[in-house]
Amino acid sequence: MIGGSMADYDAIIIGSGHNGLANAMMLSRAGWKVLVVEQSDVPGGASKSRELTLPGYVHDVHAANIGFFLGSDTFNEFKDDFFANGFGISAGDQPYASVFADGDAVCGYMDPQKMVDELTRQSPNDAEAWKQLLDEFGRFSGHLLGILKMPMPSAGVLRQAYKIYRSLGGTDFWDLVQILLSSGRSFVDSRFESEKVKALFTPWGFHLDQGPDVAGGAMFPYLEVPLDYMNGLAFSTGGIGKLMDAMIATIKAKGGDVRLGAAVTQVKVENGKAVGVVLADGSAMSAKKAVVASVTPPKLFGPLVDEGELPGSFMRKVKGFRYGAATMMVHLAMDGPVPWAAGDHISKCSYVHCGFTTDDISRTYYESLLGYLPTSPMLVVGQQSRLDDSRAPEGKETLWIQVRAVPSVPKGDAAGELTATDWEALREPYTERVLNKIESVAPGFKERILAKYVMTPPDMEKDNPNLVGGDSVSGSHHLDQHFMFRPFAGWSRYRTPVKNLYMIGQSTWPGAGLSAASGYLCAKDLL
Repeated sequence: MIGGSMADYDAIIIGSGHNGLANAMMLSRAGWKVLVVEQSDVPGGASKSRELTLPGYVHDVHAANIGFFLGSDTFNEFKDDFFANGFGISAGDQPYASVFADGDAVCGYMDPQKMVDELTRQSPNDAEAWKQLLDEFGRFSGHLLGILKMPMPSAGVLRQAYKIYRSLGGTDFWDLVQILLSSGRSFVDSRFESEKVKALFTPWGFHLDQGPDVAGGAMFPYLEVPLDYMNGLAFSTGGIGKLMDAMIATIKAKGGDVRLGAAVTQVKVENGKAVGVVLADGSAMSAKKAVVASVTPPKLFGPLVDEGELPGSFMRKVKGFRYGAATMMVHLAMDGPVPWAAGDHISKCSYVHCGFTTDDISRTYYESLLGYLPTSPMLVVGQQSRLDDSRAPEGKETLWIQVRAVPSVPKGDAAGELTATDWEALREPYTERVLNKIESVAPGFKERILAKYVMTPPDMEKDNPNLVGGDSVSGSHHLDQHFMFRPFAGWSRYRTPVKNLYMIGQSTWPGAGLSAASGYLCAKDLL
């Protein structure tokens, strides 16, 4: 009983996303009595799988790419448990491609010679620039990836920065700093001459709410493109939900528990200290050592934690937290692969970006920020079943389409064609625009669609309340809300003004992406 002499649990984790589960695994392994509570009947938060279209067609509802997770400390320490509990990896040797309006495409290959040949086809100079980038990346990446696994700010980060400076020397060190601060456009313009080669990089910034002209938008493309070239772009066999199931099985094997369909309505605070939670059914549970909330700050402070328990200066920061542009998801059951005009080899790529040029992507970004439905939305097309035949019946396919970005609340249509401004009325006509864009670079594509399931921005938030307004990365990643400023200055190390209450998840450092870093780092701090 809350306020009694005996605690029900050592720690209660709110939310069963991968960060919450990583946190629970760490604490359970250390002998803590741990409970994860999740309001949904399906675990995983933004990392879950469902049969959304037709029976036998398994779709990753939101997140899909597990590349960063496979490089995480969480995976390194628990991978034997994951594999023993049904987790598997599906990856091909063509991690990504970008397709273009003229029917051409640039395909990324893990084979070094194929990659060079593909870039040479567009520009021999760019093929040489690629080799130079890989050489530089080999010197920079280990240092940079190390920082992404450290608390921010911390003495460890300062030591790492000094180590980088000593290792690289002054010139290379400041080159790396410049990359971290550069926009995606300035990064690719300084390296490559072909617009099509540039388009292999610039769409990746959009995965973190960073259009081509946003400062700091170069970091994710700089990391993702070479890393996927070296390691492949991986999916969880059978759906990303299988990874979540393996994490839950690991928690339970170590003495922890996970309760689904259990919505938290209040974090109980006594004398400035979090002591437990109250659920929607009225039941209460106490936590002796910690309440860890994988909840975006505006959904945590105020709704779950009474504002009276928090300093006014802190609440001002909470209310100033910014979300990025919204995402729309289109899931398809397909009667065969996408017939890409560029050739059948594109159907073997894990991700295909339909963004076209850097200018096109920039236009889409600013149209969405201004509240208008983009004339030509940028699409991330995931072809998971081409690498993992367990996701669809024999001879059939699933298709996962992220529409990045769209406005949370539309003011109008940049193309001047659609008059509705509410998403329910826009669901079908805007989906048709998305499908027509793919049809334009894959004639005959629409004929192969067997069924579709569309998630508008309101649907995204309804499915996962952390995706406020349909923002799939739980908060803008612009420089003033990233690194030591995530979620806000002075509070980037998972602690809060309430003793024993911690915040983790995409809204905290290091931000979006399936790295499990915030859950892992918070657990290390607790232990």
